[in-house]
This record gives sequence, structure tokens and C-alpha cells, in this order.
Amino acid sequence: MRVTLVAVPYDLGRADVGSGRGPGAYLKAGVAEALRARGHDVDVVTVRREAPFTDELDAVLDVDRGVAVAVHTALRDDSFPLVVAGNCNVTLGVRAGLQRGGAADAALVWLDAHGDFNTPAITETGYLDGMPLAMLCGRAHRDAVEAQLVMAPLAEKTALHAGGRDFDRRERESLLASAMRVIEGGELRDRGPAEALAPALDAHAAECGAAAGLEHDETPPAHLHVDLDVLDPVAAPGVTFPAPGGLSAGQLLEVIDLVRERFALVALTVTSFTPDRDEAGTTLAAGLAVLQRVTTELVRRP
Repeated sequence: MRVTLVAVPYDLGRADVGSGRGPGAYLKAGVAEALRARGHDVDVVTVRREAPFTDELDAVLDVDRGVAVAVHTALRDDSFPLVVAGNCNVTLGVRAGLQRGGAADAALVWLDAHGDFNTPAITETGYLDGMPLAMLCGRAHRDAVEAQLVMAPLAEKTALHAGGRDFDRRERESLLASAMRVIEGGELRDRGPAEALAPALDAHAAECGAAAGLEHDETPPAHLHVDLDVLDPVAAPGVTFPAPGGLSAGQLLEVIDLVRERFALVALTVTSFTPDRDEAGTTLAAGLAVLQRVTTELVRRP
């Protein structure tokens, strides 16, 4: 399998600070070499911002333009885009690249302790990286996203959010009222992935496949997004905003397997690893396990 490992070393448009140091830590730990040892043909691409930092939103979208190019190029070359980044806003660039690369109908499975569904109108903090899923759906900063990334908003019914447990009040209300499927973190952790998530994934795959015009026996494409804070802080303390009550490392791998069984993955994003907070190396190990699990022989292309 050919893999393009896209490193995006930015934390809200700022290079090599905070969670922006995560991609470099993966590379230093030998993730590319480990994937090659498993038989994959691996290209490593590091995205860099083109313009000087002047504004947070502009800087984020500047980075995402580079991500879109990297993802589009990978798809053109029949390579699987595996994106490691500081923030969840990288998904904007990934989705723009998927749209350009002929995978605009890919479903989205979003694993995260947070909703990432705030907008400027409802946010309690103004934190930009609390908005990327809303930005994808055209609910936040729509004009800037469409102008700078030349992408259409994501249809909310094609997205499934799982693992959330740390929401702003109005954000949670907005997420639950949206057309997305939502499996909250307490349910996912306590009932387990097979019972809590598998039926939702079955329905999601069937509906997204039908919307894409696929036959009943065809596997729909999907983009899997993993924010490592979906894990409990015991398993992954080295994240930007740890939240108690998350998944175990084993449960996260089980979730990934459930997704792979129902979808043909066309891209993966892994975010929020903050090396400075990972003294024991458990978060790094969890992130590496996710990257290796997704790039097994069970990954399928549509």
C-alpha cells in the first residue's frame, strides 16, 4: 500500500509550538520507518505556511491550503493520505483535498472529546479550534473558508460524531439538533463500541452509500478523524485539552476496526498530541498505534 504521511506542525497557525510539535515527535519516533517495515511505500510531506503570521484564522487557512494540495496530490498518485497535525482544523484542508481529488462524497467519522461545533455566535471562549467541525459544515467563518479553500460545505447528514463529553452548553444543543449522528462519550465508554457505536455506523454507512449512489453491496468511502483526546487522560495525558471519562486505548482501536469494516477509508487525520505533556510516552504510543492500525491490510480503497 502506498501512504503519504502528511506532517502539519502547527498549533492554530503557529509553527512548532504546543500540539504543533506532535507531528515532529511522530517522525522522530520513526513512524515512517515503522510503516515501511510493514511493507508500505511511504512518502513524507511536511506542510509549511506560506505567509507570515498576522491573523489566526488567516494563518490556519494558509496552512490548510497546503494540506489540501498534499491530500489532492496523494489521491492523484493513488496514495493514502495519513495526516498528523496539531489541531482539528486540519480537517478543512483534508476535506478540500478530498473534494478536489474526487472523494467529495466521503462520509466523515469524527472521534473527539469535544464537539468542535462552536460558532462565533455561541462560543463561550472564542477559541478558534473549538469550531472546525462547524466550519466544515458552513456554520462558522463560511465566507473565509469558501474563499480561501474553494470548498463546498460538508453535508451534516454525512458526519458522525463519537466520544464527545466536554461541550459548551449551547454547542451541545447545536450538535444534537444538527443532522449528524452523535454518540456521546459516556455511552460509548460504558456500553462499549460494539454495542453503542456499531449500529450507528451500520446506519451511517447505508445512508451515505445510498446518497453517493452506490449499490447495496458497495462499500462507501469515509474520512476518519481521530483527536487523541477521545482517549481517557490515563491512556493519553499528552493532549491539549484532556477530559476524564474517555476511551481506553483498546477501545479506540476497536472503534477503528468497526469503522474499517463498514467504510473504505480514503483519509485519516490524527490530532492534538502535545509532547510536552507526555512524560511517560503513553500518548505517543497511542497515536502510533492508531496510525499502524489504520494502515493494515484491512484498509480498502473504493
